[in-house]
Amino acid sequence: MPLTYRVAHQQEINNILRTWRFPLYFSKPVMNHMVHFLDGVMTRGFSGTLTDIHRESCHSQDRRTLSHFLTHGKWNEQHLMRIIQQQSWESIKREAKHTQEPIFVIIDDTVCRKTKPSSPALSPMQ
Repeated sequence: MPLTYRVAHQQEINNILRTWRFPLYFSKPVMNHMVHFLDGVMTRGFSGTLTDIHRESCHSQDRRTLSHFLTHGKWNEQHLMRIIQQQSWESIKREAKHTQEPIFVIIDDTVCRKTKPSSPALSPMQ
């Protein structure tokens, strides 16, 4: 029987996901994979690989389990994005209200699909 490691920050991630009502929409295995993924991504030495995520998250399952989940898992990605966007916006509004200062938001569109480059741009990145 594999040992299950649960550290304080993993419990905190679980609590946040519960607050956002993720368990209503996602199964327990999906929730475990999300905690595993978030735990690994938020570590100090994360360089963007699944191997790093697995190594840093103290997860007891094989590294390939997370890879399989991300490529073949059954979960509603659109719903997940909607919840994250909503929670991000609420957090921004709370911070603005708390500080009584304007909040400047930079929207990163690097992952958005570019259909055609703008006319004055020499390359799509411009």
